[in-house]
Amino acid sequence: MINNSLWLKGVKTKAGKKITKDIETDILIIGGGITGLSTAYFLKDKKVTLIDKGKIGLGSTSFSTGKLTYLQDSLLKGSKQKEDLYINAQKEAMELIKNIIIENGIQCNYESNSSYLYATNEKEKRKILKIEEILKRCGIAYKVKDNDNLYNSIYSIKVDDTAVINPAKYILALKDLLENKIDIYENSFAHDFEYKDEHFFVKVNEDFTIKTKTLVVATHYPFLISLGLIPFKTHIEKSYIVATPIDKNKKFNAISEGGDYSIRYYSDPEDYFVFCSCSNKISKSMDNEKIVKSIAWELKSRYNKKVKYVWSNCDIMSPDLIPLAGALDKNIYIATGYSTWGLTNGTISAKIISDKILNIDNKYTELYNPNRMSNFVNILNNNFQNGKSFIISKILKNYSFYKGIVEVYTENGKRYGKYTDEEGRAHIVYNTCPHMKCNLIFNTISKTWDCPCHASRFDIDGNIIRGPANYSIKVDK
Repeated sequence: MINNSLWLKGVKTKAGKKITKDIETDILIIGGGITGLSTAYFLKDKKVTLIDKGKIGLGSTSFSTGKLTYLQDSLLKGSKQKEDLYINAQKEAMELIKNIIIENGIQCNYESNSSYLYATNEKEKRKILKIEEILKRCGIAYKVKDNDNLYNSIYSIKVDDTAVINPAKYILALKDLLENKIDIYENSFAHDFEYKDEHFFVKVNEDFTIKTKTLVVATHYPFLISLGLIPFKTHIEKSYIVATPIDKNKKFNAISEGGDYSIRYYSDPEDYFVFCSCSNKISKSMDNEKIVKSIAWELKSRYNKKVKYVWSNCDIMSPDLIPLAGALDKNIYIATGYSTWGLTNGTISAKIISDKILNIDNKYTELYNPNRMSNFVNILNNNFQNGKSFIISKILKNYSFYKGIVEVYTENGKRYGKYTDEEGRAHIVYNTCPHMKCNLIFNTISKTWDCPCHASRFDIDGNIIRGPANYSIKVDK
């Protein structure tokens, strides 16, 4: 079993430059995923600088399912106006991506195919019937499929104008397109900023400052709590994705209305079946090995296939499942809360932000407004769940699934985590996340330290892999 995203198979990344001095720019974009690179693409004729904490192409975008579809689970957004706007935003995002691919000759395994949304129980079926009303209002053609042979399906609808891509190849191609048009820096992490004299002064790599008129924070999860108070508005869901070689690409993608099962196919050149399951709040996904075994069992029992690739991804879930994207205040923008649909929502968020910077009206600005009043009940529930995760992380130390290879202990008032690798070497780190002080859980599949509150991730030696944490958990020697 290969513990990595299928989309990175055979993908080679070039070494990028790092911030080594103070610089000044007109627009600074923090984050080199789908949102950051798309925003840069739409603003490529301006003086733009883009920085990323790690290596571009190895972030959340490359660990998604790579679907471009508007036929999503949870399309019910409350009002008819919101539902119609949202589904049209998804369609526009799909068209933007398609046009970028065609205009620039991007090779990212773009494949037109059909999408299914299906029910596994009567409650989900009733929701799909309501979603059919949205499709009718928007003039979108669809078909009802009673016998679709999808996993646990009792009812489904199908549309034929969707697509899938290799998301890693797509964003790396965007990076290549932009390298001669804007300044791009990797391994350059922003950890603080101040605003004075109508400019932002962003601290990068502890020693350097970037001065900019406009600041765009597109880091999947904003790197400071003050940026939209995201930890208090959202929760995080984690899902596992597996892939296995098959005989034939069936050229469709599907998701259950409850989001429990997601399916697609991929060819490059070998054909693969890609299956995503067990999406749940991050605090409920601690025993990663048990989860992967459960998915592998499902794959074997249903399709008689063994897992070849396995990877996980974390999604920021907004209170109303509509992204928080746009202007926070004068000349500062954020984009987050894509609620499992990062490719389309990341792209349309980039368009909303770039249009605002260019003084172009965008009909989705208010729908995605990060300052809007969202579902208050869900905000309270998110805070309760985040608080619960924090408390549990403080109480529990050594889990049964650690099986003796991991030990968490306290010494001189500090909490440490020790992982002993296959060769008997001990890797010791601080066990507290620098972001909001949750204690970390060891992931026995990816061999990483993961935060059960806000999904920061660190390697076995304490180096940051994924934020929102800004600092490592390495033990000073």
